[in-house]
Amino acid sequence: MKYLNIRMWGPFYILGLLLVLYVMWTVEEIRPQGLALFLGSFLILFVVGINFYVMYSEVKAHDEKTDKNRELSGLEPLPKKKGFLKKGK
Repeated sequence: MKYLNIRMWGPFYILGLLLVLYVMWTVEEIRPQGLALFLGSFLILFVVGINFYVMYSEVKAHDEKTDKNRELSGLEPLPKKKGFLKKGK
């Protein structure tokens, strides 16, 4: 799995999160009332935050494993990336 396919699923994940929150706040038939609305929104955002943290840790661990494997096999290390999704040249 090349770089965990973040570029492919990331935008769909964010779009899905925004859609769920929008529907939860606007559709009257399924909209929770009062404290339940805010508690539900908080729980959704909390779980998304934990998911982001776990995925970021997985990406970092994947990069470290790749670097360690290259070092053990005697290859030159790959150039460091400039940002979270950008490749360095």
